Amino acid sequence: MTTNCKTIGEIEEPLGSTDEFQITFDISSWLGTDEISSVAYSAVDERGVSATATVLDALKHANTTTIIKPYIKGGTTNNKRYTIKMIPTTVNAYKKAFYVKFTVRDIGE
Repeated sequence: MTTNCKTIGEIEEPLGSTDEFQITFDISSWLGTDEISSVAYSAVDERGVSATATVLDALKHANTTTIIKPYIKGGTTNNKRYTIKMIPTTVNAYKKAFYVKFTVRDIGE
C-alpha cells in the first residue's frame, strides 16, 4: 500500500483488528537533496493513550533514504481510531513529523 501525501495520510477504509501490513510513505518532496538517517515511530489512540506496541511492529519497520515504511497492525481492538507519528531525522539533522491515521472496525460489528 502506498500513501501519497504531504504531512498527514489517512487509510480510508477501516482495518480489521487482525490486519497487518507495511505501508510506503514517500517524503522525497520534503527531503529535497537530503536523506533519511533514522526514523522514530509512535502511535496513540483517539484519547491520546499510547498505542505504539498495539498498532506498530518495531521489528518490521524499514526505511530507505527517501521513504518511511512503518509496519502497521490493526490494534486488536474494534471501534478504535489511531494516529501513527513518524519523525525522520535527516543526514543534515533536520526533523519533521509525518502522520498516518486509521480506524479499526471489524466487519459485522
